Amino acid sequence: MAPAGLQFGHGSFYGDYRERRQVGDLALAELRPTVPEHEVETHTHDDAHFLLLLDGNYLSSARGMPAVCNTRALVLNPPGTTHRDCFRGLDGRFFTLSIPAALWRSATEQRALPGHALQLSLSGLVQATGLWRELRGWDSASPLVIEAGVEALFDAAALAQRVQHRDGPAWLERAREQLHDDCIHTPRLSALARTADVHPVYFARAFRRRYGCSPGEYLRHCRMERAIGLLHDRHTSLAEVAAACGFVDQSHFTHAFRRRYRCTPAQYRALA
Repeated sequence: MAPAGLQFGHGSFYGDYRERRQVGDLALAELRPTVPEHEVETHTHDDAHFLLLLDGNYLSSARGMPAVCNTRALVLNPPGTTHRDCFRGLDGRFFTLSIPAALWRSATEQRALPGHALQLSLSGLVQATGLWRELRGWDSASPLVIEAGVEALFDAAALAQRVQHRDGPAWLERAREQLHDDCIHTPRLSALARTADVHPVYFARAFRRRYGCSPGEYLRHCRMERAIGLLHDRHTSLAEVAAACGFVDQSHFTHAFRRRYRCTPAQYRALA
C-alpha cells in the first residue's frame, strides 16, 4: 500500500506489489489495485513515473487518455504530478517504472521532456512492455537492459513533446503530418522541400532540429506506430500488418521490429 496522506514518495502507489526490483535509483514494480475508486484521494507523486496499464478499467486525467481506458496504454507522470488516477474495480494490473526527480532533471538537460501527464505513443508502449517482461524474467543482464530501456522511454517522451507542441513553422508541421498520414508511401526529400517551398538541405536540417530525427527516421517511426496498432488486432495476420504499413514483406517487418524492440512482432502480440 502507498503511505497514508496525499504525498507519495519514490516508488509508492495505491496497490499490492506482486513483483519489485531496484536498479540504482530506478524502482520497478508490478501491482494490482487494492483501493476502491471511491476511496482514492487526490495525491501528488514526488518523482516521475511511467505507468503501463496491463489489465482493467483505468481512470486517468493524463492528456490523450480516454475517460476510462480498458486497453493496453502507457502514461507518463512527471515529478509533482497531482491527480486522482485509479482503477474502476479491483480487477486490474499495472507496471510502474519510478524515476527520482534528480534523474529526471538530468534527462531534461539532454532533451525537452513533457511537463504534464500524458499518454505516450505505441512505440513507447512496446518499449515499456519489454521492461515489464524483463521484470518478470529477471537475470544478471536485466539491470543493463532496464537502464537502456529508460533512455528509450525518455526519447519517446521527447518526441511526443515535440509533436504535441505545434509552435514551429506551419510548413514544417504540414510536412510532418504528410509523413504521418501517408506513411505507406516514401516521398523524395526534394518533393517534401518543394511542397514547403524551401531548399532540401534547409528542410532536412529544420526537420531534425524541430523533431529530433530525420524525415526518414520519422517515417519509419510512423510505420511502426501503425504496425503496433494492427498487432493488437489478432484477426490481422503478420503478413497483412507488414503489407498495410509499407514493409516489403513479413520478414522485413519482423527484422525491423526485432532490431528496434528486441522482440519479434509475434512475441509482442503474445504479451499484448
